[in-house]
Amino acid sequence: MSRKTIRTLWIITGAIAVVLLAATMYLSQEAKAKEEAGYSAHIVGRNGVIYLRLDPDPTSHIVTILELGQQVFVTDMSDEHAIPWTQVRAGDYEGWVPAERIGVEPP
Repeated sequence: MSRKTIRTLWIITGAIAVVLLAATMYLSQEAKAKEEAGYSAHIVGRNGVIYLRLDPDPTSHIVTILELGQQVFVTDMSDEHAIPWTQVRAGDYEGWVPAERIGVEPP
């Protein structure tokens, strides 16, 4: 390869690295702001378990099962469907549960 081609490839590689760094920093700030906007809560209701779903829809894929009283971290809310939904993080899992199943008072 010629020196000009190698130089061009290095410039492109550097530009890509800068873009990836900027995107990483932006996403990091977004995640931090989202976490600061959230709050701790727990699962409530009459049934002992609730499905954590991938999307705010009762027919959405089940990510995991949450138990009554389990601690969660609320990250978002949605009222786009017939019932309000709350996005939560429970350990390594993140998904949606019906808002009526979230309690902020200690269990």
